[in-house]
Amino acid sequence: MALLKKAEAIELQQPAVALRDYQKASVFANKIGYTKGYFESIRLIAYLLDLLGRHDESYKLAGDALKKALRDTSEQYRSTCYFALAQSAKSQGRNKEAIKFFEKAAPFMLAHKNRRKASVLYQNLGLIYESERLYPQALDYFGRALKYDLIAKSSDLDLALDYHSMATVYMKQNQLNMALVYFRKSKALLDPTRDMHFLISLYGNMANLHKEQAHFDSSLYYYQRALQMNRKLDNPLQELHLLAGKAETYNEMKQFSLARPLLDKAYGLAKQHKVGLSEFRNIYREYANTSMGLGDYKGAIPWYDKYMQTKDSLSSIEAKELLENYELKLRQAEAKQKLAEKQRRIDQLEQARQRQNLWLLIAALAGIVVVIVLGFAYLYFRQRQRTAANALLAAERAHALAVAQSELQGQQKERLRISKEMHDDLGASLTAIGLLSEVIKTRMGPNTTPEIEKISSISSDMVTSMNEIIWSLNTKNDNLNGLIAYIRSYASEFFDNTNLLLQAQVNESPQEIIIRGGDRRNIFLTVKEALNNVVKHAQATQVSLIIRPEADQLVIEVIDNGQGFVQNERTRFRNGLGNMKNRMSESGGSFAIKSSPEGTCVQIMYPY
Repeated sequence: MALLKKAEAIELQQPAVALRDYQKASVFANKIGYTKGYFESIRLIAYLLDLLGRHDESYKLAGDALKKALRDTSEQYRSTCYFALAQSAKSQGRNKEAIKFFEKAAPFMLAHKNRRKASVLYQNLGLIYESERLYPQALDYFGRALKYDLIAKSSDLDLALDYHSMATVYMKQNQLNMALVYFRKSKALLDPTRDMHFLISLYGNMANLHKEQAHFDSSLYYYQRALQMNRKLDNPLQELHLLAGKAETYNEMKQFSLARPLLDKAYGLAKQHKVGLSEFRNIYREYANTSMGLGDYKGAIPWYDKYMQTKDSLSSIEAKELLENYELKLRQAEAKQKLAEKQRRIDQLEQARQRQNLWLLIAALAGIVVVIVLGFAYLYFRQRQRTAANALLAAERAHALAVAQSELQGQQKERLRISKEMHDDLGASLTAIGLLSEVIKTRMGPNTTPEIEKISSISSDMVTSMNEIIWSLNTKNDNLNGLIAYIRSYASEFFDNTNLLLQAQVNESPQEIIIRGGDRRNIFLTVKEALNNVVKHAQATQVSLIIRPEADQLVIEVIDNGQGFVQNERTRFRNGLGNMKNRMSESGGSFAIKSSPEGTCVQIMYPY
């Protein structure tokens, strides 16, 4: 037992050393006939093998131990072996088999006076439902785990694990604010010196959450905290995920040169520790994005090819699993439908019997109190009419609401589908055209024809335009701060390639304000046209971009120190200015120009 405790303390930092000590303890316990020590060591060995990805060894070891446990009279040892088999099957994605073994381990764990064992069982079942994307069921089991941990007065670390599990499910449901609430509850229970392993994982998840919300500074902060703590523990697999996530954040920020060294480290760790396909897929994707961002189009091609090959392999595996799950759910739905039909028939028979009894009673009393019966019958009939009318009205309203919600959801799904297909299909094709044109230009050297230059320029412009359209279609961006961040990023990149000095005074809104995709696109295109006019016509040396969210409207100003222009009938109705005015009118906003020899000010106002 001393050997097991010593190995358990270092299993994440030195897994190979810990595994060797676990195996020594197993051999020694078996040799001296110490049954408890033997099964405890088997449980820890199986857990560590699963952690290292050696699932076949783990499964075989737990199976051999189960044969021995079945010859023993202790239910505890059998439960321990079934639990180890369930965890191994869960790690391999064999969820049906895992649930079967958990059910066999459950009687002992649920009956045990220590409620912590029941919490562990529910925690694992929640993880299975989470992997099956059955998120309401996963939240239910994690809630049960939290309930039993509170009853058992479990440690702060165990309670933090329950909150953390619920937060990850909310994050997968895209309920990011709820996820942040539970991550903070989990963090409040952890000790920075004692629970460093857990804190590293928590900081990594919080970094991912802030990345999804486009809060890149917060994302980088949590990645850096996690990496600093992980270097003290020397967990290479955790460092791999953190490095890849931080690199992805830098790519999102267009800081590709900072992403490259992080990817090199992550790739080295991935090859050294032979991680799974999904980790390699993410690294290949970010390498391709980094190479393209740095202008190394030729270098991006092999990374993109590796990414597509790995993605296709994973898609084949996932498709097979999804097909099996679909068939199971279909059979379950058919069984529920038959049961509901039987229940409906029973209800109809019961209603018919009740109506028959009612009419028999009315007939028996009809000769005694005819007038009273007729009066009550009339009142009853009127009440039924009112009830039916109210029920019909309520049903019509509910149906209208459901139709409206369905149409809205359909529109959102269609927008997401269109943006995804444009990104995956058109984006890949346009990128390939751009890459091929760059390769041709490289090969032709000074003999490059104007047509090749034009193809390269047009493909680059089309990629930019397509990214703008995808951004406007994606419902995740339907918020004010997302629009402000996008305009600021676009302006910064736009003026990088010019001689103009950009001064940006950009404020974010303290409130979460929703803006429709069409309005976002109109505002952005109006600002874009104003910036283009500065570069093309103003002959300026300096331009200011001011974005100011007010209580009831968004104010954007583009001010240059150029030569200005005189507004007349010809300039007033030029396509560019006319389009800017029409776009803002379409979105319910306003557009104004003030020009003088000292410069021009374009003011855009959009009421929330």
